[in-house]
Amino acid sequence: MKEKDQQIEINRLKNELVAVKRLNKELLNLQEHQDSLEFAWIGNLGHWFWDFKENRVTFNPKKAEALGFKNEDLPEYVDFQFFTDRLHPEDYDTVMTIMEEHLAGKIPVWEVKYRIKAKDGSYKTYYDRGTVTQRSVNGEPLFLSGIVFDITNYEAEKEALQKENKQWAQLSKQDKLTGLFNRSNILVKLGQVVSEVNKQKRQTCSLIILDIDNLQHQNLLFGPLFGDEVIKATASVIKETALADKAAGSFEGGKFLIVLPDIEKKDALKIAEGIHDRLNNHQFSEPAEVTSSSGVAEYREKETVSQFFNRADRLLYKVKENGKNDVLSD
Repeated sequence: MKEKDQQIEINRLKNELVAVKRLNKELLNLQEHQDSLEFAWIGNLGHWFWDFKENRVTFNPKKAEALGFKNEDLPEYVDFQFFTDRLHPEDYDTVMTIMEEHLAGKIPVWEVKYRIKAKDGSYKTYYDRGTVTQRSVNGEPLFLSGIVFDITNYEAEKEALQKENKQWAQLSKQDKLTGLFNRSNILVKLGQVVSEVNKQKRQTCSLIILDIDNLQHQNLLFGPLFGDEVIKATASVIKETALADKAAGSFEGGKFLIVLPDIEKKDALKIAEGIHDRLNNHQFSEPAEVTSSSGVAEYREKETVSQFFNRADRLLYKVKENGKNDVLSD
């Protein structure tokens, strides 16, 4: 080819390249407009296109703007690493694994949620979905397209709602006066622990049933508010004396269950005696002598929950019959 002809061909290719760029710009503007119309209500950040062979990403500017970047902050050609380098460290491996599996044709769609660092150092949460749209005859990826959404606010609202639900779930299990488990849930806890012992997931379990002595008499002498004070003080002593990973609940007025997983009777007896002594020495707002009675039992093989409970309860009433203010085990 003559030099003149070569120059003509070069100029033709240059003009064609400029025309392709104009077309790409027009198509991108059209896509941005379409994105705004179709997806504005769900945090849409628009479509993206990734020329895999050239490692060049074309995207709706909203994706970068949401991260705090202006057009002048971006390189002329944005590559895949521009975004992946900003992934949260805890999300990076997951994101890359899913992308690699999709590129290899192992999964049909690239679909992932991740946190990505904004220009100011904070993190946004994006939901990204895309697919390989062109492959070579050998199956190698050539081009991908997808769409991304900013779900930061949604994730924050979901987290707040989950936290609130967790708090409500916890409150629904609590006795309002004492903050311990309520009657139904301490019985559920007792049943769970007994089941775990029977399935050999736990070695043993002990149960303390504690009752405040003469609570009705205290109410008559000093009023029901003082009775509430005594109940709350007993609950506090139980919380402070029983180990942190054990469960305690208010069974009925002035009566408490303390479930002690993996605690043998001799150690449960020490815990019960500690509660008894601390309550005896507690200072109240009225000159009242507040004492308690307790029955302590360790679970026996093949016992039902009712049999286990009743055995500890009978020990409690033996203390009551013998003058109260004591702890008894079998």
